[in-house]
Amino acid sequence: MAENVEKSLKTILMVGRTECGKTTLSEVLVHGESQYHKTQAVTRVGSIIDTPGEYIENPNYYRGIILNSYDADIVIFMNEAGEEESIFPPNFAQSMNREVIGVISKVDTGRDLETPRKNLKLAGAGKIFEVSIHDPESIAVLRDYISHEE
Repeated sequence: MAENVEKSLKTILMVGRTECGKTTLSEVLVHGESQYHKTQAVTRVGSIIDTPGEYIENPNYYRGIILNSYDADIVIFMNEAGEEESIFPPNFAQSMNREVIGVISKVDTGRDLETPRKNLKLAGAGKIFEVSIHDPESIAVLRDYISHEE
C-alpha cells in the first residue's frame, strides 16, 4: 500500500519550525506510520523533501528553502496548533514559484488554531489544512490534495 501512496504523491517540500511535525507527517503520508528521528539535513521521505527546522529558524538558510522549492510541485508551510508567533517572514511564499499551502499540525491537542492560521496566511500560504497524525480523515484530506490526479 505504501508504495502506491508514495507513487501518487506530488513532490512536496516541507518547511517549518523544529519539532512541528514535518518528518512525522511526511512518514505518515508516505508510509502510513511514523518513526520519529531528528532531521539533520535536507532529506527525502518518498517524494517529500523534508527540511530541518533550522532552515526557517535562521534567515541565513532561507536560500536553501528557496532552492529546494525548485524541485517541488507544492511547498507546505507548517505551524503547529498553539504556535503564537510566526516563524515565516511576511509573504515568504512569494519567494517560490510554486503553490504554497499551509498545514496546522497537532490539532488534536486542543490548542489555538486561529493564530497559526493567521500566521500561515500572512506568510502567503493559500489553502490551509488542519491535521493530526491520530486522525486518519485529516491525513486523507491532505493526501488527496497533494496527490497526482488519476
